[in-house]
Amino acid sequence: MSRRLCSLILLAGVFGATPLWAVQLSRPQAEYSADSMMQTEEATTQLHVYVTPMKERKEMLTDAGEGAIQIFRHDKKVMWQVMPSEHMYMEHSMTGKPQSNDVSQWDFQETVMGDETLNGVKVTKYKTIATSTDGRKYGGFSWRTKEGIPVKQDLLYKEGNDKKRILIELSNLKIGRQDPKLFEIPEGYTKIDMSGMMGGIMGGAMDKDAAAQRRMSRPATPRPGTNVPVEDTAPVPEPELADDDRSDMQKAGDLMKGLLGY
Repeated sequence: MSRRLCSLILLAGVFGATPLWAVQLSRPQAEYSADSMMQTEEATTQLHVYVTPMKERKEMLTDAGEGAIQIFRHDKKVMWQVMPSEHMYMEHSMTGKPQSNDVSQWDFQETVMGDETLNGVKVTKYKTIATSTDGRKYGGFSWRTKEGIPVKQDLLYKEGNDKKRILIELSNLKIGRQDPKLFEIPEGYTKIDMSGMMGGIMGGAMDKDAAAQRRMSRPATPRPGTNVPVEDTAPVPEPELADDDRSDMQKAGDLMKGLLGY
C-alpha cells in the first residue's frame, strides 16, 4: 500500500466529520451546491458540497484531482469515502450508531430572531437551545433559507466542563438540480475491504513476532577459534525498526489503528 493511499484514507476519514450536535434535525428541501467553510478550535476546513434532500457529496480536492470525497446516501443508510487519484473507495454503514447520539434524545427549543441577508442570500436567523437526556447541551444561532438550507451555523457545545465551538458557513450558494452521478461510485473504482486489510496487517505483524521469537530461541553459535560456551552467548535481539524503515503496510496499520480506534 502506498504512502499516498494511507494519507488519503486518513484524510477521507476526518475531513468531513461534522459533530452530530451541529447537524440539522431536518433535511433541506432543495438541491444546491456551495463552498463550505468549517471552523473549530483545532482547524479550518474548506470543502465544496453538493446536496439534495436525501444525498450529500463533500469534496476536498486539489486542481490535480488529489484529495478525497465523501458521499452520504441517507436513502441507503450508507457513506462512501472515495479517493479519485487511486480509483478506490471505502463503504461505511450509517446505521447502528450509539443511542447516546440519537437526535430523538435531544430536546430542542428554537426561536425566530428575524430575517437577514447573508452572503447575498435572504435567510431567517434562529436561536437554538438543545439539551440531551444525559445532560449535554448546545446552543447558538443558525441562518437558513426558506428551503431550509443552512447558510451559516455558529454553535457552542457543552458537556461537563468541556466546551467546543463550531462555525459552518456557505458561500457561492447555487440552488438548482444536481447531477445524480455526483452521488454514485464512478465506474471502474475498486472497493477497499477494511476488515480484510486490518486482518492482513495484524496477521503480518503476528507472523513477524513469531519469527522474531524463533530467532531469539535459537542457540547462539560461538565464533571460530574461541572457547566460549554456547550457553554463555546471549542472543542478540532484533533491532526495532526506525519510523522511516517501517514498511508501507506497517504505516497503513498505524494510521488505521488511530482512525478506527484500535
